[in-house]
Amino acid sequence: MGRSIERQTILQPLEAKRMSREQLKLIGLLSRRPDLTLAQFSHHWRTRHRNLALRLIAPGIMNGYIQNHRRPDADPIPELPLAGDGFPELWTEGEDVLARLGAASEYLEGAYLDESNFIDGRSQALLAREIVIDDGPGRVAAPTLVKAMLFFKRAVGVPFENFARAWERTLHPILMPAAKPIRLTRQLAIQLAGDAGATYQGVQTYAGQEASYWPDIPSFLGAWKNRKAVPEYIDKDATVGVIVREEPVLFPIHHDQ
Repeated sequence: MGRSIERQTILQPLEAKRMSREQLKLIGLLSRRPDLTLAQFSHHWRTRHRNLALRLIAPGIMNGYIQNHRRPDADPIPELPLAGDGFPELWTEGEDVLARLGAASEYLEGAYLDESNFIDGRSQALLAREIVIDDGPGRVAAPTLVKAMLFFKRAVGVPFENFARAWERTLHPILMPAAKPIRLTRQLAIQLAGDAGATYQGVQTYAGQEASYWPDIPSFLGAWKNRKAVPEYIDKDATVGVIVREEPVLFPIHHDQ
């Protein structure tokens, strides 16, 4: 799919810095315009839109940017609706900075205006904090692996606190208790208050996202074949998923404040 990860421009941090504020992220769920092929969608995102998104670095809004492209060599996950075609991860530090993202001129006068050139309709999003369950070979090695992304909603009547407790304490893939992926992370939704929350109203629909990393596609499909019933705290009819290629543009950088 497009250029390989080895040929991508990956901006590395110049030096390791101690994290003094909580790292948060916005994960988008993008579907391509129906008149574009998957290859055309990915090309536009990797080139023009990528450059527009990078404008968010200078004002201190974005300090990490990862693109997750749906793999053309992978069929949809069996018996699971397709989550979309592309999944950006934009990293920030602190809820106040995340709140600025949707109203920033660097976004509204750049990437926002370009979205209709390759995205179909309004994208969904997940505002979240990351929970690393098993870091395996680490974040830097993740792009060399096959990545499965699953998005979950809370079951009706389940308090968010109950969902969060189970989400954080489960040490195996949610639907695959016997599986042993190489790396496993989860994203737990956060809610912004006041005007910041209103900016994202109607966009955030998922309570959590799980990312599992595998040596190859057959390894994931083998584990998926032996999946178990959906836990009672999850809406069993709302889960969506996709197999992607993780393509870092800017590895998350931690800043001292």
